Amino acid sequence: MHMQSSVDKTKVGKQICDALKMMYLKGLITPLTGNISVRLGNTILMTPSSFVPTIRLKYELNPEDLVEVDLNGNVVSGGKPTTELPMHLAIYNVCSKCNAVVHIHGVYSPLLKSSDLDDLFLDTELKYILKPRICFVKELIPRTHDLANAVVEKVREGCEIIYLERHGVVTVSDTLGMALELAELAEVIAERTVLQKLLSKI
Repeated sequence: MHMQSSVDKTKVGKQICDALKMMYLKGLITPLTGNISVRLGNTILMTPSSFVPTIRLKYELNPEDLVEVDLNGNVVSGGKPTTELPMHLAIYNVCSKCNAVVHIHGVYSPLLKSSDLDDLFLDTELKYILKPRICFVKELIPRTHDLANAVVEKVREGCEIIYLERHGVVTVSDTLGMALELAELAEVIAERTVLQKLLSKI
């Protein structure tokens, strides 16, 4: 896999920062949570850790604030990578077609449980056109190898939308645009499913 040019890196960096602003405005992330990464050939460009003294808020990040690491997690440029680095690395190391990973929290997504899988509200676009593979991971401590391993197991199974119980969502795709689309759709699915549950009790 070839290395992308610095022009591509700059473009991808801007796309990541624009996406973070959009996700914040839509309530998919908070000022310090949520992360994105994109594969650049043999390296990965990702959001920095929010747990360093000088970090900007997610919606304030500029391309120069992002961190580039190799596939072993060694920093190529930038500061400290996202605390969910183990999960991002594990996904890229088992999924050759995964070029982007998006992790959101959202309002409704953390409410869903694996028992909701058969009752998810999927509109016709999702059911007949996109048809994403949706999976669940039980509640695990964030930023741990246990969580990374559980998510990777679902990626191995071909899952593209992975709900993390009481946590949020991880989406994977071959492009950042589609990974973002799936992340927002995951929250829409969750909201509609919760509303469907409430309406069924009226």
